[in-house]
Amino acid sequence: MSGYGPDGSMTYAEWLRWKSVAPMQRTHATQDQVLIDTPTQRTVRDQLGHDVTERTDERGRQHRDVTINLRP
Repeated sequence: MSGYGPDGSMTYAEWLRWKSVAPMQRTHATQDQVLIDTPTQRTVRDQLGHDVTERTDERGRQHRDVTINLRP
């Protein structure tokens, strides 16, 4: 099995560091905001303003409705 780098002696992680590929920085992502939370319906707004509603109808079928925020 050949390795990485000019002579094949590097591991993949060593080769990435040698190529100056840095790991992605951690983000401080916000949590989604719960707007409605009942046994049959849950609506969540994400950080971009999109609303996702998951609901269960009277027959027990599950539905997902999405309202996309088009404002810039």
